[in-house]
Amino acid sequence: MSASTLELDVGLVLPQYGTDVATVRETVREAERLGYRSVWLEDHFQSWIGDQRRATHECWTTLSAVAETTDEIRLGTLVTCQSYRHPAVLAKMAATVDRISEGRLEVGLGAGWYADEYDRFGYEFREPPAERIHRLGETIEILQGLWTNDTYSHEGEYLDVDLEEAFCEPQPVQEPHPPIWIGGGGEDVTLPYAAELADGWNYGTLEPEGFEGKLEVLREHCASDERYDEIAKSAELFAFVGETTDEAEKKREQFRTEFLLDEPAEPREFFLAGYLETAPTGTPAAVRESLAAYADAGIEEVMLVVPDAADPKDDSLALLAAELGLG
Repeated sequence: MSASTLELDVGLVLPQYGTDVATVRETVREAERLGYRSVWLEDHFQSWIGDQRRATHECWTTLSAVAETTDEIRLGTLVTCQSYRHPAVLAKMAATVDRISEGRLEVGLGAGWYADEYDRFGYEFREPPAERIHRLGETIEILQGLWTNDTYSHEGEYLDVDLEEAFCEPQPVQEPHPPIWIGGGGEDVTLPYAAELADGWNYGTLEPEGFEGKLEVLREHCASDERYDEIAKSAELFAFVGETTDEAEKKREQFRTEFLLDEPAEPREFFLAGYLETAPTGTPAAVRESLAAYADAGIEEVMLVVPDAADPKDDSLALLAAELGLG
């Protein structure tokens, strides 16, 4: 299969932990130069990988800097935690970034999972997960309402939020609004919301067969095949690339040794272990073959976490871009 026939958009999750903002800027400039479709930032106040006190750049303020740094590449959040911002404030923030970027914003949203972060920074971690997911759905309704109406009123059902003739001026550049992605794989609540409300869906830690199963459930929740086709389907994947298989495997094992010294003992470690187990690893051609399997499973875009991307001496991004025919 030639690079030109791989029907898969490729994005990059930016290195926002243990780096400085200059490194984030340099990485996004390189990603844009190489032809990656999109760049993404996670929404955390502390690192979920390794030492929690590693420098962690807040996603929305950093995204504003990224928007000013670039010209064409799409940019988004993977994913914004619903709990961390009042939905009307989030609507205003997103509209502003869409304006700064001249219509390049993708708004990824999730219900939140990092309980230690909630506790440390004073947010209520509601259980069971459905309590958080229902609030996610209502947040999306508020965002869409503020972005597409001159004024918008809302009486909170799950959220303690009542709006009376509220407005968002200026509204986003994109019409009817910036694409909204829902992150999460819960089949009883999250996927139904994605089927009803989302422009895109994202998940991680699965092999291609696992994504096939999730997509079957998503399709079942959609009102029609046409609605299913409207939803962009994506996977967040770690990737370790080397000119040889041994070089790539060595990168993965070095990362594992640094950040998973012991057996997983808490949710964030289980997540990371899952990402490492499913990470495409090898030469650019081998990684491309792995990504093709995700495309065959129904995935249309991958958001790659390339741990070496922040190293100016590493050429993983360029090797992948050349093999995948980006640019």
